[in-house]
Amino acid sequence: MIGNALDIPGDRTIQALMDLTRAYGPIMRLVTPIGDRYVVSGLDMVDDLCDDQRYDKLVGTAQKELRKMRPSDGLFTADTDDPMWQRAHNILLPNFSMQAMQGYLPMMVDIALQLMQKWERLNPGEDVDVTGDMTRLTLDTIALCGFGYRFNSFYRNTQHPFVDAMMRTLTETQKRARLVPALIRLRRKAQRRLVADNAFMEREVQHILDERRRAGNAEEHDDLLSCMLTGVDKKTGLTLPDENIVGQCLTFLVAGHETTSGLLSFTINYLLKDRAVVAKAQAEVDRVLGTDPAVMPSFQQVQGLTYVTQILNEVLRLWPTAPGFTRYPYEDAVLGGFRIPKGASLTALTPMLHRLPEIWGPDADEFNPDHFRPEFRATLPPNAFKPFGSGQRACIGRQFAMQEAVLVLGMLLQRFDFVDEHNYQLKIKEALTLKPDGLYIRLRPRPDRTTGTVVVPTRSAQAPAAKTTLRLAPVGDRHGTPLTVLFGSNLGTAEGIATRIAQDGADRGFAVTLGALDDHVADLPKEGALVVVCASYNGLPPDNAEKFCTWIRNAPADAAAGAAFTVFGCGNMDWASTYQAIPTMLDTQLAAHGGRRVVDRGEGDARSDFDGQYESWYATMWPAMTEALGLGAEAAATAGAGPRLTLTMTNRQTTNPVVVSYRARPSTVMVNRELNADGSDRSTRHVEIALAPGTEYATGDHLGVLPRNNVDLIRRVIARFKLDAGTYVTITPNGGSWTHLPLDEPAPLLGVLGSCVELQDVAGRSDIATLASVATDPAERDALTALTALDDEGRARYRKSIAEPRVTVLDLLDAYPSCNLEFAQFLDMLPPLRPRYYSISSAPAENGFCHITVGVLDVPARGRDGRFAGVCSTHLRGSEVDGTVFTFVRKPTIPFTPPESPHVPMIMVGAGTGMAPFRGFLQERAALKRRGVPVAESLLFFGCRTPEQDFLYSDELRAFERDGVVKLCTAFSRVADNRRYVQQAIVDEGAEVRRLLDEGAHVYVCGNANTMAPAVRAALMEVHGGPDGEAWLVSMRAEQRYLEDIWGESALG
Repeated sequence: MIGNALDIPGDRTIQALMDLTRAYGPIMRLVTPIGDRYVVSGLDMVDDLCDDQRYDKLVGTAQKELRKMRPSDGLFTADTDDPMWQRAHNILLPNFSMQAMQGYLPMMVDIALQLMQKWERLNPGEDVDVTGDMTRLTLDTIALCGFGYRFNSFYRNTQHPFVDAMMRTLTETQKRARLVPALIRLRRKAQRRLVADNAFMEREVQHILDERRRAGNAEEHDDLLSCMLTGVDKKTGLTLPDENIVGQCLTFLVAGHETTSGLLSFTINYLLKDRAVVAKAQAEVDRVLGTDPAVMPSFQQVQGLTYVTQILNEVLRLWPTAPGFTRYPYEDAVLGGFRIPKGASLTALTPMLHRLPEIWGPDADEFNPDHFRPEFRATLPPNAFKPFGSGQRACIGRQFAMQEAVLVLGMLLQRFDFVDEHNYQLKIKEALTLKPDGLYIRLRPRPDRTTGTVVVPTRSAQAPAAKTTLRLAPVGDRHGTPLTVLFGSNLGTAEGIATRIAQDGADRGFAVTLGALDDHVADLPKEGALVVVCASYNGLPPDNAEKFCTWIRNAPADAAAGAAFTVFGCGNMDWASTYQAIPTMLDTQLAAHGGRRVVDRGEGDARSDFDGQYESWYATMWPAMTEALGLGAEAAATAGAGPRLTLTMTNRQTTNPVVVSYRARPSTVMVNRELNADGSDRSTRHVEIALAPGTEYATGDHLGVLPRNNVDLIRRVIARFKLDAGTYVTITPNGGSWTHLPLDEPAPLLGVLGSCVELQDVAGRSDIATLASVATDPAERDALTALTALDDEGRARYRKSIAEPRVTVLDLLDAYPSCNLEFAQFLDMLPPLRPRYYSISSAPAENGFCHITVGVLDVPARGRDGRFAGVCSTHLRGSEVDGTVFTFVRKPTIPFTPPESPHVPMIMVGAGTGMAPFRGFLQERAALKRRGVPVAESLLFFGCRTPEQDFLYSDELRAFERDGVVKLCTAFSRVADNRRYVQQAIVDEGAEVRRLLDEGAHVYVCGNANTMAPAVRAALMEVHGGPDGEAWLVSMRAEQRYLEDIWGESALG
């Protein structure tokens, strides 16, 4: 029962395992009350563990305890075979690319300056709580960079309550990881505290989501939250459901700050004791960042702090704050001469792996940043340094963490000397991560340093400017030499480079093919040029290059014969042992299989001057390639600038590519009537649609509708560019451009503007920059240019003048008439038209048609004159009976469907159009009842303003009530007597609600995420009663008995 439990004290588990490893060697089996586990630290055994073909991540006991508290798994706690992990991983990965790091830097500096200012303002003799302040720093950084949210931890006297809740959660889950289930159940008080803490953290995250949705501008943010709210997994075409977004946010807020704060705290501990290292680091900081703290560090400068990076890597070697990773074998295995059963828990104890003298030398236990000098690091075995885990389950945010740590340590060294006033001796505090315990220091400002000044960004400190729009050569005589550009990319960097090369190739007269490597297995060109751009991930190929890499190693000897090729590799020297592994392999294999290398392989290091390295290679690539192919000098030069599109006006229609991309089909409007009473200031339409033959739906599904732009908007475009509304237009791509517009066939101009492009999207900075470049009036040009600035003032100006009032490109053209923009350029700037989704408000058996309930969005515009009309709701309001709309059916991202058994009671809560899905639920139950099937009781709480104005489907709902299908509980918010909202109605009917809940009722909530949904949760917890209301609601969610289909403002229209 006890086994080795007494050998591993709960408050120093990792340190005890390190002691046992010193005593018993590189592999040991521990017998614990919760099962056997193996701990390894030998390099050969860790090498085996890192083989993703034979081992996978094992979600640890502590992580499983965390998982029980979450609405959905995050990347940290999910199993690899969980489809949601792969979907979230694919969606989130681009947010950790090198380009993303450049975008995050100003926000990182913002929070780092708050730490600097706090420390600068301390009185002489005051202590600094290093670990506490680093926790504040890293929490605020991930919150701002990831979610655009400010915890403002440096403006509080105590830690933010989120941190307190998180620390209690980590401590408790760590305790539970060592206990058998029977003992866990006895910890009732701790359980209540744990549930309350997790409910609080979930509310904080939900508040962040709600704020973003309330702002209605998720697409305008370039952060993790926007990516999760709007991103689509390229492999499955699916998005992330809300509960998974909450789980991911909690993961990033916990893991994204806890480990980095520990790293910085350990680093200051070591620097207290080593003045020589501090002196060398400060010399580098002064050389790279300069001696004026008032100048904001640039991305390139942070990348240039190589010795500072060595210090941090050395600290990660000695005390990786996530001090191990656990794997399991798919099949029985042999490790270190011992038989390991299938599925066994194998933990790589990285603090001991990182202390092996045979790798790190006789001073392996000592702090020495020279362990990471470039020439030594280049000789490290592939798996000798693993502070961020391994393989596909390695830490997704490692570049983010290292950039933040390098930036902060550099800024601290620029300003301060650290003083070990208390002769601190390292003591480790263990929870889910490691940190120094009780680390207090004092500070001494460095001589001749002015502090407390306002930061003045330099030109180099700005976020990188957007690349100039690539322009294609004019149509004319071209040599037409084949050029194939293939890429392997997870983060998007390699794909972006490949796209640029393809576009430039088209400019130079090549016939271009662009694609992923996996799309060209056994399909290499036999003539012309081949350019491969590929990344490496821990020595493994990107997801879209795996098949190609397997094939090329065993391809026929002449598989690449005939092609003149070159390779450019994207990598990061932080992973020195596997740096450029896949690009190097591809370069070697292409040559070995008959390819003719005409340009030496290029390398881009994300930890260095990647852009400069790429541009140096690129400057030689075209001249060498064109010479090798025997082309003239003109093929090596970029053609002149011009519109990306050539337009030929004809009289012929074409199929809409937007409709094709969503597989939408023509459907017929059968009924379109107003639900609100005459005189109401709102409009809600009941629309019945005959779906295309063969299209089926289930109760609770969503209907996607592809709208048409409002005719008034189209008239404005036609007037602005002096076009003829009856004209047809033929769009021809100039030299291989890819577009969502109909190509090479005449299409009606009204159709292109009405059904192919978004005319009401907010103008982006790149759009505004394009307008500025064609403005002939200097004052207008300057005003437009000012809106593209990325400093704080420029961001505020853009937000107030463009984002909040939702100003479009068309609005700007009206406001700045000197912009001499060609119509082809305007059309090319517009994104493709997007579908809008509606909850289906009928059951499939109801008269054979699909019903939707549409709230028409027609409100005063924010921050400007005029009105804002929703694209799709306006289109549907004006759709005539027998008219055509293009639709498709989509399953909801959450299982928002009636219980499988009709004997299960339902409690439904909806306000306004939020009652739409429940109409379908009740139709389904009514149909069953008519067939003699017993159905359970149900409650419908429906809210609106008044019974006379907007009581939607009132006759139908009362009929359902008379027939015994549902009990109707109304809440009218604008009546003189008994004014209430749905949440108050729930409390008023508390006894009935409680009874149905006790009978196993499922609860469904549909409506506004910002107002109604949280109020309904609170009301239900009040009805439930007792101190464990939040825990009860968490369990209801876990059992799929509490389901929400909710939306923010951005979902309207």
